[in-house]
Amino acid sequence: MKGEISVKIYGPDLEVLESKAEQVADILSGIEGAADVAAIKIGGQAELNITIDRLRMSRYGLNVTDVSNTIQAALGGVTANVFYEGDRRFDVTLRLAKSYRDAVDDVAQLPISLPGGNGNILLGSIADIGVRQGAARIGREAGGRVVAVKANLLGRDQGSFVAEAMQKVQEQVKLPTGYNLVWGGQFENQQRALKRLKFIIPVSVLMIFVLLFWAFRSMRKASVVLMMVPFTAIGGLGGLALAGLHLSISAAVGFIAVAGISVQNGVIMVEQFLEGMRNGRSLTDSVMDGAVARLRPILMTALMAGIGLLPAALSHGIGSETQRPFAVVIVGGIVSATLFTLLLLPLLFPLFTEEAAWTPEEQTP
Repeated sequence: MKGEISVKIYGPDLEVLESKAEQVADILSGIEGAADVAAIKIGGQAELNITIDRLRMSRYGLNVTDVSNTIQAALGGVTANVFYEGDRRFDVTLRLAKSYRDAVDDVAQLPISLPGGNGNILLGSIADIGVRQGAARIGREAGGRVVAVKANLLGRDQGSFVAEAMQKVQEQVKLPTGYNLVWGGQFENQQRALKRLKFIIPVSVLMIFVLLFWAFRSMRKASVVLMMVPFTAIGGLGGLALAGLHLSISAAVGFIAVAGISVQNGVIMVEQFLEGMRNGRSLTDSVMDGAVARLRPILMTALMAGIGLLPAALSHGIGSETQRPFAVVIVGGIVSATLFTLLLLPLLFPLFTEEAAWTPEEQTP
């Protein structure tokens, strides 16, 4: 049973497991966004139940082993010989014909041999025989019995759905001692990926800052370029909202990718500013001329990445649930990153550079 959200309940008693699974399924069905909620059915299998009465059996001098062996041979079969066909080996099994073991009354007529060859006695005389509803399937995991409830999502993100579901299940479902409940499915994979991203993103930002400092030999210049990265979130989140998508792992990866494009455009523009200043131009003229000179390369970079991913951002076919959030974030993030790089970076650069107080009179003749 597969689903985006999976709830597993572990415990020893099958009836308790089935009851708690139904409670969880009812709770999930009542939460907004839940679809295809179902619990694995444990019961529903008819089975023959033979309970040997030891007191009655002892009156005839019988023991449990002899009676159990007779029942096993009659109903389950016993190997009487071996048949060979070439290099293949087959067991020859004997048991009662189906017409003699297909009803409770027929099983009750099964003869049981008495000790010492003193005749036979019917199984119904020493055992209570009946039909009951047993387990159709018994799931086992980690050495214990388990039952699962699955659910898919429609029009809602996993994070908020699972948070609400966990709260309601914790409040309404009381598990006996020895039972425990575990949340899993794609949500579990998402949580593992988020934990990795919590480590990867800070390390990536730190590495980018180190590379920027290496390139400019200035913490201020590296900082002003890195400050453009958060503005990519405006376009990325706006694109997700317009497309009706939720923040997911693929979308988070898209934010990382568009951050790299933002840093690249920032480096191109700052290098142009510095080049103008090295040629003896004033800070103001270097910023203005550099912004105009790098307008075309930055726009070309943004258009190439944005137009290239536009088909994926508009797709609705198989696999779009993964590639579409990634592409939407990059396309939207590129729009906001390009605008802020072209408009805001030239305004912030004079405030964050060591040459902020540099004037034309201080130029080298």
